[in-house]
This record gives sequence, structure tokens and C-alpha cells, in this order.
Amino acid sequence: MPFGQVIAVTGLYPGFPGTISRAGDGLTSTRSVLSTTANPVSFGAPVVIVPESGGGDAIQSVYDYITGGGVFSPDSFAGVAVREVRSQAGTNVYPQDPESPQTGQYYQGTLASVLERGTVPVIINVGTPGSQAPVYIRTVANSGVTAGVVGGFECAPGATDLFTLAVGTGGAAAGQKVIPVASTTNVQVGQAVYGLPGIPSGSVVASLVANTSITLNNNLTAALVAGDLFTLSNLVELPYTVFRSGVIGPVNQADITLKIRTAA
Repeated sequence: MPFGQVIAVTGLYPGFPGTISRAGDGLTSTRSVLSTTANPVSFGAPVVIVPESGGGDAIQSVYDYITGGGVFSPDSFAGVAVREVRSQAGTNVYPQDPESPQTGQYYQGTLASVLERGTVPVIINVGTPGSQAPVYIRTVANSGVTAGVVGGFECAPGATDLFTLAVGTGGAAAGQKVIPVASTTNVQVGQAVYGLPGIPSGSVVASLVANTSITLNNNLTAALVAGDLFTLSNLVELPYTVFRSGVIGPVNQADITLKIRTAA
């Protein structure tokens, strides 16, 4: 008489956020969490590398970086904080909540593991992932997308996250970063900018002068003509990063794959 029951396995299921997947290769680094950052770095959170006086390159969450006044661009993305399960030197630096075993964090000033290439589950705040589809990080809050979290992962910009502006009088020359505009309504630092041949991939709003101009983080690669429309988005697409599948877990976690290391 057969024992037990056969359960069909139809596909890989995402694990706890920050747990490195065994699918494909992986590359991690160990970095200190910025001692002055506002919050610990949660497992599965996207991070940036920032200089820390006297301490070399440290990390902080994208959320803390943005809310602290940093301008996040695709080039800023340094990887995802990896989940750990044990203490260091007798102190509980990697706490595990018994009621929510999928959570944990790295405290300020402690060492953290960061995935720079490979596959890892992360929390997806908005949208349904699709296999090989791009991954986005929200850089600007939107009252029309209540589930969106600044510094959090999403699947794609929604209709209310996108709007267009016209290049202002005189246009903009190749090699400069300033684009004249007649209105800066709804424009905020950190928004992605694209839609015209002269605007390079990965451009974001670095600063603005009200109802006069916006300044990009990148130089224009071709001149912009007055009246041409370009797009601004509250989400930034991550470079060389895709959803591994369309599977999403019970706490809205999905596997993303960092195909190429972008952190130094």
C-alpha cells in the first residue's frame, strides 16, 4: 500500500525576502551599514553605497537615501540586502521575529551582506511580475498609488505616475544638463526622465528651478527642440535587473535577478 501523497511541483516558489536563490550564480559583498542612517536595512531591501567619513564605503537603504535628500538614479543601485539567520559576536544583530520569520534587518554600524549579482526574493509593493520584465524602484510618492513605497520595488509605472513636459523656448544643446520648461508642476527631484533621443538612459531630475528649468544627472547626447514632449515618471527602472518569473508569494515576494554587477 503506498504511503503518503504525491504532490506535483509546478515551479519554484519565492522564499523569504533577501534569501539568495540557488538558481544561477551569485556574487555578494560585505559592507558596513552607514552608522548615521535613519533606519536599519531590512532583508531584501535595495541599497546604495555612500561615503562614510573615516569608514570607507558604507550602505544604506534606498528609502533612507532618498528621504535624506539623496538623488537616486539607476547608477546608484548597489544591490539587495541578503537575509542572515545568526547573531554576530553574541549580539542579536540579525533579529528574527518569531511571529514573522520572513523579516529581519541589519542595524546601523554593523556588517551586512549585499547581493550584487544573482537571484533573490524581494517584496513587490505594486503590480504583478512577469518573467524577464524590468524591475522598478519608486523614487517619488504618489497619493494615487497608495500601496507604493518610496525606495520599494514595483513592477511598472501606473498611469498616474507618468506625465509629459514640453521642452521650453530655445531648446537645449547637446552636452548640457539643463532643459528649459515653462512649468514644473508635479516635477520632483528623483523622477525618471526619458522619451527623446537626446535624453540618455538612466536620466533623472537632479534639481529644478520653479517654472524655468530642470537639470538632469546626465548630459544630453543630442539637442532638444523647443516644443518636443518628454516623459517623467515617479519610478526608476533598475539596470540589468529583471523578474525571474511571474510567481509571487504570500507576502508579495517575487524573485528578481541582478544579471550584471553594477556596484564597485
